[in-house]
Formats: sequence, structure tokens, C-alpha cells
Amino acid sequence: MKTICALLLGLLALAPEQGHAQSWPSRPIQIIVSSGAGGAADIMARLVGEQLSTALGQPVVVENRPGAGGNTGAISVARANPDGYTLLMSGSPTHSVAPHLFKNLPYDPMRDAPPVAMIAAAPNLLVVNPSLPVKSVADLVKLAREKPGTITYSSAGIGTSGYLAGELLKNIATLDMTHVPYKSGPEAVTGVITGAISFLFFTLPSVLPQVEAGHLRALAIASAEGSALVPNVPTIAEAGYPGFDVIAWYALFAPKGTPEPVIARLNTEIEKIVARPDIRAQMAKLGAEPNTLVLFLSDNGASAEFLDSWPNPGQIGRAHV
Repeated sequence: MKTICALLLGLLALAPEQGHAQSWPSRPIQIIVSSGAGGAADIMARLVGEQLSTALGQPVVVENRPGAGGNTGAISVARANPDGYTLLMSGSPTHSVAPHLFKNLPYDPMRDAPPVAMIAAAPNLLVVNPSLPVKSVADLVKLAREKPGTITYSSAGIGTSGYLAGELLKNIATLDMTHVPYKSGPEAVTGVITGAISFLFFTLPSVLPQVEAGHLRALAIASAEGSALVPNVPTIAEAGYPGFDVIAWYALFAPKGTPEPVIARLNTEIEKIVARPDIRAQMAKLGAEPNTLVLFLSDNGASAEFLDSWPNPGQIGRAHV
């Protein structure tokens, strides 16, 4: 009898979660993007969101909430109702870098907005305004040394991969340059296009159209290997700074406490989406590399097994399957 009672109690405890999973989703799902419209995270959110909408039979609405290096959007999701209807599209700035960069971060990213699925990774491209008299990394370094304190570089905020790449170049080349943070990536790119800013590192999917249109000049790609999309653009390592490899990655997150069956469904659907040849081809055209990880969640967030393979600041955003 005791055994039967224990089994009944266990089934009753699981009933609400199973019922939620069976009825989910019954209304539109919102994906909060922690960066501005037109950035790589935004592009990924809309690409994946469109496919999720078809798979789940409900609209998926994308909303941009940039600011504070991505933390504005991430915090709003961390504090959202964990019912599976509010998700976050973010990546290295909020979940790999922010915990180590900000002393008084009002939330724990991995605990309060744990991962649902890895989606893609993309290299950063070093671009300048075409009017700047430089055509290579060596030219840029030379100009910065000739005019200390006058060369500026923009980013979507402290902690973003573009910011880290700029700081890395500044440190390894021993340059006196000024960082100018913007609220969003597209605004940081516009700063360079207008000539208000000298250069920036930004993800390839976001700036490639501007390079192809002649609004920006690409000097180098900040990854270990070059990209077929910019075959004539060398890596920064080839330009004389070996080991320079700054990759941005993008993933979907959900508030802590989101029912595990919902997380599992999302993870399964995203894995299917990212595995599709047409989606992989679209990402490749954007300069992004599809990248998925299998994960398991518990009441305390992501499992240790998953976190062992999750990107960390030492990798500066590079994700591994």
C-alpha cells in the first residue's frame, strides 16, 4: 500500500508539468533579442523563429531589447514567467563574459536564464570607414601609433565579442585607442560608416552587406581560419598576431523553472531546424556556422555535463559541439 501511495503521489507531482507540456504552446511565443535589430543575434532569432512557428503551430514574435552589453534583454527574460512563452536569443556577452566582467550583475545568467539550445557561431570582421587611409591591419596599427589617442573603435557594449576583439588588438599591439560603446550593434556599425568612428570588429553576417556595398572596408577576419565569403581578407593571425581568434556564438535561453518537457521540445525542434540543409545553407551565406549542443536541465539549471562543454571566457566565444 505504501508503495502504491508513493507512486500515486509521484504521478500527481508530475501531472501539472505534463499537462503544461501537452497544452504548450497554446499562444504566441516571444523571443527577446539582447541586441539591436539587424545584428547577427537578431538575424538568427528571426531565422529560427520563423521555423519554430511552423513546427509549433504558434506565432513566434521577435522583440529587440538592447543595452548594457546585452544584459538589459537578458535580465528581462530571467525575471519573466517561466511558462515557455518568453525566450532569450543571446550568447557570449551575457552568458560567458558578463559574470566575469561586471561585479554587481543583478542576476546569474546560467542560473536565472539557463540555455535551451546552441544555434550558431560567427567570426568577427575588422572593418573601417573607406576614407580612413588604411588597407591592412599593419596600416591601422601604424596609424594608431602615429596618432595616439585619436583612433576610435565602436562596439555594441562592454562584454560583446566586438569589444573583446578591439581590446585584444589594443593590448597585443600596445596601442593607445579609445573605445566608444553604443546601445546596439547596428548603431556601432553606423558610427563607422558615417566616419564618426575609425573602426570596429563586428560579426560577419551583420557587416558583410555593408562591405559588399562599399560602405565599409574589411581589413581582416578575427578567426583562426579565413572565410569563403571574404576570400581575399586575411586573418588577423596572418597579419602578424598569431592566436587571434574571437568568435561570437548564439543560443536560445529560457527563465529558470521553465518546465523540462517544454525545454526538451524546444531543444528537439531547434536541433531539427539547424540540421536542415536549407537552414545550414542560409547560415553559411551569412558567414555563420550552425552549432548545436545537447543539454539536460534540472531545477538548478543546466547540468554539469552540459556546462563542461559550454563556451567560457577563455575561449572568447568559440563554441564546440
